[in-house]
Amino acid sequence: MKLIFTVLTVLLVSATVANALPSYWGLHGLNRVVDAQPIETNQYSLGLFTQGCLSEDTRTATFPGIASFDVKDSEYDATGYLVFGYGINEMTEMAGRVSYWWNGYRRDLSDSTRNAGTGDWESDDALNEALISLKISMNPGNDGQFWLGFMPSVGFGIGSGDNDYVNMYDKGTDGIWYLDDPMFEMRRCMLNSGKYNFGGDFLVSYNADFGLGLHLNAGYHRYSQLFEFTDHRRDTNGVVTATDDVDLTVNDNVIRIASGIEYQAGTVTPFVEFEYNKYLDRNEEAGDGERYDDTALLGGGFRFVSPYGIALDLTGSMALSTFDPEWSDLGHGLYQTGQVSSNDRAQRSPFPGGYPAEYGVGLNLIFSSVLLRPPTHGTLSGIVTDSESGEVLEAEVSFPASSVLPQTTVDGFYTAELLAGSVPVNVAADGYLPFAETTVIVAGEDHALDVVLTPVPDNGILTGAVTDSETDEVIAGATVSVANLPEDFEGTTTTDANGVYSITLPEGNWTVKVEAADYLNVVKVQIMTPEQTTIFDVEMRPALVEGQVLSFSNIYFESGSAQIKPESFGILDQVAQTLIDNAGVRVRIAGHTDSDGSASYNQGLSERRANSVLDYLVRKGVPGNTLTTIGYGEESPVVPNTSASNKAQNRRIEFTVLGVAIR
Repeated sequence: MKLIFTVLTVLLVSATVANALPSYWGLHGLNRVVDAQPIETNQYSLGLFTQGCLSEDTRTATFPGIASFDVKDSEYDATGYLVFGYGINEMTEMAGRVSYWWNGYRRDLSDSTRNAGTGDWESDDALNEALISLKISMNPGNDGQFWLGFMPSVGFGIGSGDNDYVNMYDKGTDGIWYLDDPMFEMRRCMLNSGKYNFGGDFLVSYNADFGLGLHLNAGYHRYSQLFEFTDHRRDTNGVVTATDDVDLTVNDNVIRIASGIEYQAGTVTPFVEFEYNKYLDRNEEAGDGERYDDTALLGGGFRFVSPYGIALDLTGSMALSTFDPEWSDLGHGLYQTGQVSSNDRAQRSPFPGGYPAEYGVGLNLIFSSVLLRPPTHGTLSGIVTDSESGEVLEAEVSFPASSVLPQTTVDGFYTAELLAGSVPVNVAADGYLPFAETTVIVAGEDHALDVVLTPVPDNGILTGAVTDSETDEVIAGATVSVANLPEDFEGTTTTDANGVYSITLPEGNWTVKVEAADYLNVVKVQIMTPEQTTIFDVEMRPALVEGQVLSFSNIYFESGSAQIKPESFGILDQVAQTLIDNAGVRVRIAGHTDSDGSASYNQGLSERRANSVLDYLVRKGVPGNTLTTIGYGEESPVVPNTSASNKAQNRRIEFTVLGVAIR
């Protein structure tokens, strides 16, 4: 059982890393579906999304004076999207996309008549469209799993190839298209998905801790397409008998629904997607119950991530709705009979973006800055047992000052992913003394902490006097408290006029906290012995005052780097607790270096190290708006830089109190 929990923990760590890559919208998601959860603040991603598609259709080819015959033609299209995404803040993400399209048509020339009367290939390609999108998200439960979002977007055409459409340029005719006629009966005859489009989608996602992701997008989009071409009416011999210059703007209001499911299992994420578009302005009916007013597509694939910032997608797709070329010819067929109107042409115009191909395969190459970041968390696991019998216990394991929720042991075992640094761990079980210990978590490493709980023993008395450390005067009214006591124990008392307190405690190790106005809190673990009185006298230091400077030369960083070494976590945790205890105090963090290296390099290094300390303190709960940073480089040595020991003193971090809260 313990091995299973460990394996699951490793997979969860890997899954968290994988869950930060873009969709072809540029926003964080799968391939077509957008995840409501945004990418992290100041992180970015780049992606090249490509897809090639094939559709094969049986058509009837007719040449003037020659009997018609069936042929099997092939449609090809290729699409490339260059996307960029950026996390503005913890709720907002922006993205941009530029698309490149290639549309092609290959005729079946197996019949000698057709081979002599028409060409083989027609194609066109161009930069096609630019799109900008935004995502605004929220996490209602503040659990990092259930997300809601809204995604507005706007796009516009930026170019076309030799023509806006694939044209018949080869010799002759095949009975469907004639020389220089646009080939509108293709699934994707246009190089533009529209002259412009805009819309918005509501996003819902559930990204479970164990790697499962469920996503739903639903929204409205409006597309505007411009068709300019000359339609020809021909007799049975192919001779033009009339022409119609078409200049038509077609507006489509579309309801889009897309859903996806993924499972982030380490470095590989399989996913499946579904997309449905309902064209509200299309109401043509083919006469056989089939309506030409919607499209549906099923897709999916595998996403592979690496520790070098690079990810690769292998994707596939297939159309779920049937394509009927009669309803995509811009009214050309009706025009041959003389019965056509602007509304007829609009109803039979190609869909914005084209009709889904029968089959498609894709390859996406992605870079994400999230994958490059060094690990910030480590894994803590262990087993909880009875000190007398050795049996495993059902206990609650919690991590104060951490966003990780408390958990109940399973078969005595627990595991948690925790932010690197000094982490308090509390363990409690009915009928047992609570356990409290602080352990140091190193990023990217696994740590073991087995806990042995002792049954609740008999009681003892903790007593003592509380005085000022500078004047030795007694402090009346100071609060003495002990947390996590068993039921029926009063965990709080105050000192009397003589500064004396007394509190009854069970046997064991207890964390005692002493608080008084204008003084720093005192926290200490006391060992209680049953039926004995334990003396704990407390000397309290006055709280921080404006202008006070605290200097530390034993806060260590990696050589030439702003990365804090683990041996400095304890000191910084004490600083963090001091600032938290002095609620409202404003502090400036100053970085200093020795004189080794250039002045400009030392200046930058001092600033980066001061910022690293600020980030650490904020992660430990110090309000960020109470902290500022400055770097002095080598400008302010406390001793001359004449020896290794002097230089060590000059490499320091100083905390200057700029202001204190009014008590």
